[in-house]
Amino acid sequence: MIFHAQIGSPLGPVLLCSEGARLGGLYFVGQPDCPVMDAMPVCKSHFGSPSSGTREGLAIKNFKAFKRNSETDLFGQASVCLGPQAAASGAQAGAAIPNALAAVSVEMSGMQLMQAGTPRATIALFERTQKELAEYFARRRQTFDIPLALSGTGFQKKVWGALLAIAYGQTVSYGDVARAAGLSTQHSRPVGAAVGRNPITIIIPCHRVLSGTGALTGYTGGLERKVALLEVEGFALR
Repeated sequence: MIFHAQIGSPLGPVLLCSEGARLGGLYFVGQPDCPVMDAMPVCKSHFGSPSSGTREGLAIKNFKAFKRNSETDLFGQASVCLGPQAAASGAQAGAAIPNALAAVSVEMSGMQLMQAGTPRATIALFERTQKELAEYFARRRQTFDIPLALSGTGFQKKVWGALLAIAYGQTVSYGDVARAAGLSTQHSRPVGAAVGRNPITIIIPCHRVLSGTGALTGYTGGLERKVALLEVEGFALR
């Protein structure tokens, strides 16, 4: 039987799903593929659809990410002006966009078990996951030690395994993920679909995958969240 719990996070409530003593799902409540539980409070998140969202009046999907200690973006290009739209908004050429978590508390709120009779081993798993997520958001943890239970096709599991190999503070392209999964770059589109079906967000770091040009493209939990997670790991937008 699959058990569920809801916890808070700096980016909105999170639903945890267990398969025994292993984590089978971690979703932002309200994202399109998040399971809906009868006892789950209705959450109207301000985070948008997978490809929408703005920062400083500009579409996030058009930005590129760069490491804060570097003046070069992730694909080796010097930072440049964002173009006429940026000029019209008053954005300065090469100026970093403010951090999304700057005004957000990293405190993790309490846990709500979604089913009666949740086994003690499952509760311990949920508590451990909550603790490790809190450490991640507080920038005290770079890797997770949670045992995972992945349910999907063989193709999806190959892609998710490649995602797990992306190190904290690093990003890759969809083509890179395809190669790491033993596929060709011609599989970039189905790889992108498998990335979008990642059932354990944050821990399986699909937020570290960008387009071949460094653009953020999309994120199932909303691009604002993708930006915030990258910012936790030392990135900014230009």
